[in-house]
Amino acid sequence: MRILLITLLFLVLVPGVVSSAKDPTFSERVTEMVREHRVLVDRLIAYWEFQHEEINLLAEVIYHENWHTDKDKRAAYLTGAVVMNRVNSPLWPNTVKAVLHQKGQYSTVKYFYTKEIPAECYDMARDIYKNGTPDVPADVIFQSMNPNLGKKRYETINGEYFAHGRA
Repeated sequence: MRILLITLLFLVLVPGVVSSAKDPTFSERVTEMVREHRVLVDRLIAYWEFQHEEINLLAEVIYHENWHTDKDKRAAYLTGAVVMNRVNSPLWPNTVKAVLHQKGQYSTVKYFYTKEIPAECYDMARDIYKNGTPDVPADVIFQSMNPNLGKKRYETINGEYFAHGRA
């Protein structure tokens, strides 16, 4: 009994110990949950749109740079690998868009969105973007018709050189 009395006196005499804020109503809780849900959905949509644009750009460069150069599409695959290796390197911009639009890089960007791109290009771009290219070393970051570019040649396909560099 003595403890109960002390507790009651403490609660009455010391203001602010018991929260004076009322608990939110069911409607207020639902409204807050909906707001949080909308924020999450908006973030997910923005991320999906960003990835979608990046994959589209990767498909465009794969197509315009090398889609028609060899029948097994190895050069096209290596083009995608070079772009993503650059994106993943701290020495290059960290988006496909920024890598492609760097001065002096990928002159084919002027042709982007001028032709219908085959679905296979999008499939290749999506796979490279999401899964990487584990069979291509991360330092293969150069692609050129110039045989002197890069440290060491990785692969040559129809006169196009894919070379190692500082990643």
